[in-house]
Amino acid sequence: MPDRESDSSNNTTAAAPVVTRAPGPLSRLIKMFEPKPKVDFYALLVTQAETTLKGIEALETWLSNGAYERCQAVRDFEHLADEQKLHLQKQLRDSFVTPFDREDIYDLSVRLDEVINAAKTTAREIEALNYCPRDETLDEMARTLTEGTRCLYNAFFNLNRNLNEAANQAFLARKCENRFAKVYRLGMRELFNLNDFKTILRTVEVYHTMDRMASCIDVVAEKLSHVIVKIS
Repeated sequence: MPDRESDSSNNTTAAAPVVTRAPGPLSRLIKMFEPKPKVDFYALLVTQAETTLKGIEALETWLSNGAYERCQAVRDFEHLADEQKLHLQKQLRDSFVTPFDREDIYDLSVRLDEVINAAKTTAREIEALNYCPRDETLDEMARTLTEGTRCLYNAFFNLNRNLNEAANQAFLARKCENRFAKVYRLGMRELFNLNDFKTILRTVEVYHTMDRMASCIDVVAEKLSHVIVKIS
């Protein structure tokens, strides 16, 4: 697993060091005469982020209850999120005006979709391996991923309401990814103390798919931070 920047604190309430600047008189004048977008792309992104969060929450619930049954809920939310992504892309093609750079809107939606795709991959991997995890480390990983996705949702929700809070939530999502990396490394160390080769092999495969999900969360949070700086 690639090394990530060490996180010196597990406190997810820290504030992001981002300060937005007030628009000048010329900027305000230009905005008065700009055509208004007919499609609420902020709302479309929030809706997709909410579906993604529900999918990750469904995966966490499934893992905490054992995984002998198929996790259809994750598949359903992934399918819905994919439809929402495609609808947003159609709206982008048909819209002359967007609230911010259309490429950034597209990238945010596509990268957000990768988060729930990774959750579906995790469910598929568990089912393919006929694996019923009873693993405290895996439970902690799932909780951390849910919290990171919830921070992403909060960032999208505040994107057109409170940019400072949006930036703070994106920052906290990246903190969750850093915390996941610590849990992952500790779990791998403990796992290889076992003598059960089959359990080790199955668990490593699941850990890898969870790690992929954490990386996807980090990518979305980084992109959000970039967009926030551009539109501030």
